[in-house]
This record gives sequence, structure tokens and C-alpha cells, in this order.
Amino acid sequence: MALIQLIYTSTLIHDTQDVMADILQTSRPANKSRNISGMLLCAKGGVLQVLEGEDAVVCELYRSIELDKRHNNIYLLSKTEAIERQFADWSMGFRRLSETEVSTSPIASEVFNADKGEIETRVKPGPALTMLVLFGQGIEVVE
Repeated sequence: MALIQLIYTSTLIHDTQDVMADILQTSRPANKSRNISGMLLCAKGGVLQVLEGEDAVVCELYRSIELDKRHNNIYLLSKTEAIERQFADWSMGFRRLSETEVSTSPIASEVFNADKGEIETRVKPGPALTMLVLFGQGIEVVE
């Protein structure tokens, strides 16, 4: 079974605490049962997420995300084989970035300030993954 890492962006239809709480409350146990790990960043109505796990399982989850009516403008940044998990501690790590964090991080600014039509030309998978790792550091494991 190949371990993959999939990164995508999307726009929330309604960026509220209730929507994110619902997403996290349902995705954490579901991901844990499917041996999927990952990290989700949210800012300015946008989402950047990485999912890690067995290829077929992660692809099935991504297909369900594409059909999820809570967000749109879904764009796959990358799907690559991984040697090891970078987010193994979380079935779904989460962090909502502040305006200051977005404005002072060039990568975050590119992701969360980009016109959704420009995501594929402006946002590169490597820097996006770096940002997920950096913003994930120091977050308590909450499952």
C-alpha cells in the first residue's frame, strides 16, 4: 500500500465557527478510523489542507470533499507518494490563521489572498506544505 500526501485548497461557502466545528467533529473520528492524518489551515474564508494515508483511501476522501456543499473552488495542488507521514500526530490538526499571520507570511498571503482563478499559477505545493508544517508546529494534539 502506497502512502500518499494530497494537498488542496478550497473556499468555504460559510466561514463560521459552527461550520469548522462540524467539519472537525466529523472528520477527526472518520479520519482516525481510516488511518488518515493531516492538517487544515483556515483563513479569510479559504482552506488549505493536507491529507496523508493509503492512496485509495485518501483519493476516496478527496472525492467526497469535492462533493461537500460546505465549500467550492476546490483545487488539487499536489498528490505525491510519501516516505513517511509529516502529520502523524493528528487525524486532523487545525489552525485558524489571524489577519496578521496571513499578512506577515508571504506563503500564507499567496494562498489566502489569491484570486481562486490564480491558485494554480500562484500557489506551489512545496511552499504550501512548508507553511502547513510551520503553522502546525506548537499546536496541541486534539483528537
